[in-house]
Amino acid sequence: MPAPRVAKLETRSLSLKGALRVRLAPDTPASRFALSTLESECARGKVSVNYGARPAGPHLFAGLASHPEVRGRLNGRRLDKPQSYWLRVEPDGIFLAASDEAGLFYGVQTLRQLMRVSDGRIEVPVGFIEDWPELPYRGLSIDVSRGPVPTEERLQAVVRTMAEFKMNMLTLYMEHVFPYSHAPLVAPRGTEITPEMLQRLSAYAARYHVDLVPQQQMFGHMHNMLKLELYSDMAETPYGSVLAPAEERVYEWIEKAARELAEAMPSRFLHIGCDETFELGAGRSRELAARMGVSEVYRMHLERVARMLAPLNRRLMFWGDIALSHPELLPRLPKDLVAMTWDYDPKPDYTPQIAPFLENGMEVFVCPGLNNWHRIYPGYAEALANINAFVRDGKKLGAKGMLNTHWVDGGEALFGLNWYGIVYSAAAAWQPGEVDPAAFAEGFDWVFHRRQGRTIATVVERLMRAHKLFEQAGLRYASEQLFWMDPFSKAGAHSLRLALPFASEIRKLAEQSLVDLEDCRKQPAARDSEFVFLELACRRLNYLGMKIQFSSHMAERYRALAEKPDDATAVRRGLRRISGTNGLVEDLREAMLELKALYRAAWLSENQPYWLDNVLIRYDAEALYWQQKANLVARLWQEYQVTKRLPPPAEAGFELPE
Repeated sequence: MPAPRVAKLETRSLSLKGALRVRLAPDTPASRFALSTLESECARGKVSVNYGARPAGPHLFAGLASHPEVRGRLNGRRLDKPQSYWLRVEPDGIFLAASDEAGLFYGVQTLRQLMRVSDGRIEVPVGFIEDWPELPYRGLSIDVSRGPVPTEERLQAVVRTMAEFKMNMLTLYMEHVFPYSHAPLVAPRGTEITPEMLQRLSAYAARYHVDLVPQQQMFGHMHNMLKLELYSDMAETPYGSVLAPAEERVYEWIEKAARELAEAMPSRFLHIGCDETFELGAGRSRELAARMGVSEVYRMHLERVARMLAPLNRRLMFWGDIALSHPELLPRLPKDLVAMTWDYDPKPDYTPQIAPFLENGMEVFVCPGLNNWHRIYPGYAEALANINAFVRDGKKLGAKGMLNTHWVDGGEALFGLNWYGIVYSAAAAWQPGEVDPAAFAEGFDWVFHRRQGRTIATVVERLMRAHKLFEQAGLRYASEQLFWMDPFSKAGAHSLRLALPFASEIRKLAEQSLVDLEDCRKQPAARDSEFVFLELACRRLNYLGMKIQFSSHMAERYRALAEKPDDATAVRRGLRRISGTNGLVEDLREAMLELKALYRAAWLSENQPYWLDNVLIRYDAEALYWQQKANLVARLWQEYQVTKRLPPPAEAGFELPE
């Protein structure tokens, strides 16, 4: 995975035991590094990787098609496509040839997936594979500006993993986290997205044939800088989000920012953002927009930025939404801009999002989304459909690449939940045509976790099913908004009534998945550290189901008690069932505090501490909410013993308002 373009494999296999002897032609640091990624795979079968000039016994001969010896072994077969490779497995050895160093690396990744541990040895099926990518660029954009900021170690792991699935571009979406020398107050203290870190990460990524592309918003989405008084004169509207193109200082800031990014990251691309400039023309540029039109002001900004940054010799990327909404702009945009056209909803045809740019002579990347934002778990039913069809149409129409997008609107979503969709997009961008979601699910456990079967894929499918149940209830999906809702508010009670018929099934899906995850932990697996994110999603989903059920039970029980308060024993027992030892309120409070600890651990396993408290305060507030309900029930019982009455549900705080 991605599925090779041509694969002919037999039932016979090559057996490796003890050592795999490797010979390279040419023997370069890059080819040695590519082959070194085999070592973890071989270690599973206790097979060492040894290098030698003339290997005896099972061996691997690998190299570039330009080398005479490799070319001779190809017997006239041509590897003339960039990033292509030819892999041949015989009963006594393996031959791997590639058009370039990237192709050699990708051929090794395919070989890794073919290796199976069996009775203390590694078996590799005999046969051949010929492969090359459909799209030259296959990328991922990670949001590091709405909350979580990954550690350098985590970003290195992201590079290794995406490269394993033949992705070759990574960009970090930045609004305010880079410490620009000319804007020292903007980057929050405690983040470590520094020039030095990005230099190290760029060099690290290059070894894996991943291009680290600088990305900085240079028009909209700049509130975190513009809220500061020192930069308020650069804002289109007071303390808003859009830079004012009528202000000269804006362009001084952009030019300096671009230069610092270019120094930190040597990519041939630079992403300047420029999406969702909704405030444009509403403030400092109002006069200009009234005279020329908002779309012309937008075009002038892009043109000026492109002209100003030309000395950097970078291909400038920009988000394409504003240009698509003003098609009159397209013929007049600089033709050397790369349009990053995005759409995150499933559609049967994405030609309208792609063709207008191509027809006006621009290169295009299609940019689907992981649908991970504002959700307890990514909405993969929508995401996979969006990725599949958008990338399919991009390949068909002539797009240059794919950039899958991860967003953290709201600041809660953790990156570790997204690998299923990321790997799916890697397959979609590499393979021709579409990717069969069912076939992908069948292979995911092996290619990602090196586990036989489909346990993890089944957990993913259950979480997708839970989203579907919320949709059937009329609530779209299992959202963060639902998770934090006050069930005894008018809006919360409305949602609760809609979801209640589905809550039991939702909880069963979550709890069975937790059982399966516990079983997975009993056996060593690749990337088993990612299980904590799945566990967190399942436990949050289960808590939401509990909250829906238990709040309804509390309201029903209290109403029945308030209607017939004469039986003191029944009142005492009823109130204790709501709050007391094994009370429903206590169950929810305890579950929330357990979730807080799990969320904190999951966050810190991949992110810097920055911003974490902004999320944990919500867990604290939720636990306190239920503690206050417990305090309320205790007071109601104390007052009942004196007055022999219970206040009505609305007054007591246990009414589900219509």
